[in-house]
Amino acid sequence: MKKSLLATTALAALGAVAVAGPATAAEKIKLSVGGYMEQWFGFADNKTSAVANRDGFDQQSDGEIHFKGSTTLDNGLKVGVNVQLESETDGDQIDEQYAFVDGSFGRFVIGNENSAAYLMNSGLPSHGAGIDSGDSGNWIAGIDFARAVTVGNFARQDNDSGKITYFTPRVSGFQVGASYTPEHNQDNGTGPSEANGTPDNGFAIAANLIHSFGDVKIRAQAGYQDYGDDDAIAGGIDPEAYGGGLRLGFGGFTVSGNFMHVENRDLTAGNELETFGIGVAYAAGPLGISLNYINADEENDGANAKTEQDVVELGLRYTLGPGIQARGALYYGEADTDGVETADGVALVGGLKIGF
Repeated sequence: MKKSLLATTALAALGAVAVAGPATAAEKIKLSVGGYMEQWFGFADNKTSAVANRDGFDQQSDGEIHFKGSTTLDNGLKVGVNVQLESETDGDQIDEQYAFVDGSFGRFVIGNENSAAYLMNSGLPSHGAGIDSGDSGNWIAGIDFARAVTVGNFARQDNDSGKITYFTPRVSGFQVGASYTPEHNQDNGTGPSEANGTPDNGFAIAANLIHSFGDVKIRAQAGYQDYGDDDAIAGGIDPEAYGGGLRLGFGGFTVSGNFMHVENRDLTAGNELETFGIGVAYAAGPLGISLNYINADEENDGANAKTEQDVVELGLRYTLGPGIQARGALYYGEADTDGVETADGVALVGGLKIGF
């Protein structure tokens, strides 16, 4: 029943675009180049960790080159493309690639892109190197759950898998989005398969509200993602995740809180993860400062183990020019499994964050 409903929904979505009627583009799509680059240098002192030899200096990089373009057809439809290339050699060299169609009906996205639950969420307001997208775990060994507090675990089994997503028009600041993923396997062009060991027929639904009340800006969001199942996965494991958050802005201040709950994480029956994070940031002109905290608790019934992780980031940034920021972060993280310490570290990181 669920598979039939999802398939019917996807076909109806495509039909909604088709009935808009034929049209000729006023101009063929021309691509522009953009993206971002982050270059970091820092020192870490990891006193206790399951990962050995994680002390000392390190230089880390992150970046993508984006090829984007769109055109507006004679019937008013806007059609575009987006291809994102990793700036370093990577196992997934093309990070995301998709096409989109915009109109009065809303927006359709088809291709390798994150789900609506991921795209409609927001992270903690960091002015440092970042805390909730895996950034803290790059420096503090043994801290790997922090990314789950906002969007990371919506992507964990689904990261950029081929899918179709629909977003409603935003009405009075409110918008809803939904995604259908035939197979959670990125860059897979081998054809339909429902018994190859990766979850199939997943879906996601999310909503957010972006609005202002006088001088107060509000952003509220909630999302749910079911990763589907597969005949080749023992026990019929069906991973799912749900979460939400609230962000308030007034003057130069931003306050944010987020939470997430994950069932059967990493295709492991009985593996549950709960995370929450809080943060505050202040910006005035080129200067910005932020303080964020994330707590994560994992219970793994199969291994009969419970792990708790905590991480804090104090961030600072100074805008040097359009799209160019100097940033710094001071991290502290700790973790234990069944009361036994597994991580305890600090790190000081600085670098450049450049958008182009």
